[in-house]
Amino acid sequence: MKKIFTGLAAAMALTSTVQAADVTGTVSFTNDYRFRGISQSAGDPAVQGSLDAAFDNGVYAGIWGSNVDFEDDAKLEIDYYVGFANDINDDLSYDVSYGFYTYPGYNTDAEYGELALALYYGDLGFTMAYSDDFFNTGESAQYYSVDYSYGITDAVSLDLHAGYSTGDYWGKADINDYQDYSVGISGSAIGLDLSAAYLFNSIDNADEIDKGAFRNDNTLLVSVSRTF
Repeated sequence: MKKIFTGLAAAMALTSTVQAADVTGTVSFTNDYRFRGISQSAGDPAVQGSLDAAFDNGVYAGIWGSNVDFEDDAKLEIDYYVGFANDINDDLSYDVSYGFYTYPGYNTDAEYGELALALYYGDLGFTMAYSDDFFNTGESAQYYSVDYSYGITDAVSLDLHAGYSTGDYWGKADINDYQDYSVGISGSAIGLDLSAAYLFNSIDNADEIDKGAFRNDNTLLVSVSRTF
């Protein structure tokens, strides 16, 4: 999949010579960094940021970072991604992307790549992601998710999410295949993007972690972000 990353990056570089990019940056604060229902910050707050460049033809690229806490040498996560998004018709659109996850300074080489395909129909979205070397373990993992956002008002939306983690990695990890869910609201005020969501999952009680690294218990997730 690194070849896919290289090819998309080359396409972006070629595009940038003939089209101006729309560059944006975002800074976010959250009370817990949850990745598919599992905490990456040991249940503690996280400061996150991204820088994105998007071109008129649908090509985009970006970098995203956050503090992490695995209760070892891992302190920082930096992800790189490139992709292409386009409309199929007035109602249906798609987004294909490749992300590369890195953990600078970590005592274990945990870098890995993931290919994702998303389809959107109105306010409904479906995403399928695949890694052949999840967390650099040599095991494959897949993630499927469905998201729906309903506008309660012009400024506030109801957000529903359901995800499913499966594959060889989860069959051999302490946690088997599982589903994660969230119900929340989001909106904007005084130039800030605000969200609150209740997260829960299907992880067995025997495998539930309610404190420390990789917490997977139910939680209320609150975040505030600003895009420049």
